[in-house]
Amino acid sequence: MNNQKIIKKKGRPKTIDLEKLKNIAMSNYWSDGPTNVSLNQICYKAKISKPGFYREFGGEDGLMKSVLLLYKNSLIQQILDILNLEKTFDETLDLLVAYIIENKDKEQKENGCLLAKFRQSRDKFGKETKQQIDIILRERYLGFELWIKKAKSKGEINNQLSTKFVANYIISQLDYAVSGLANGEKNNYIKDVLTLALSILRKKNTKYYN
Repeated sequence: MNNQKIIKKKGRPKTIDLEKLKNIAMSNYWSDGPTNVSLNQICYKAKISKPGFYREFGGEDGLMKSVLLLYKNSLIQQILDILNLEKTFDETLDLLVAYIIENKDKEQKENGCLLAKFRQSRDKFGKETKQQIDIILRERYLGFELWIKKAKSKGEINNQLSTKFVANYIISQLDYAVSGLANGEKNNYIKDVLTLALSILRKKNTKYYN
């Protein structure tokens, strides 16, 4: 047996589970509001040191940006995916209502829209977080705008209605529904309100109620 010394490679092992950390942060921002959660709380719950945190994210601004991206790539992307299905305008409205009402994500139903919470306190955040809020809002709007333009080109929606107005109107109604569910309103009530609010956009305004 050789008496050679085993040379260990230098370097700091990566022990931080970034996905776990982002999910813990997202859950806390969601339940308590992003302005009511301290970095100390997140580090404690994620069981990481502050130096380790700063090494990975550079600061709280970087973490918030990462959390917003995580939220966008999961829940908001699901809505954008619905808009991209090869369905008629009315069918897509039905799918949007079903998604909001039947969404199995317990956290969203209990706590509402995380993007809306960040948007409400936008001026209190750092540069990267502000930019990410604006980017996601813009991407969401453009997804709706493109869908509505396609529907207009197929004659599925009244061309006299402003595309910008329709996009913002639908987004606001969906946001209201998510907020209503988070505030404890019954599913059937929110479904009826959302269905009625969106029915004015349908060419044949005769559908509904159960």
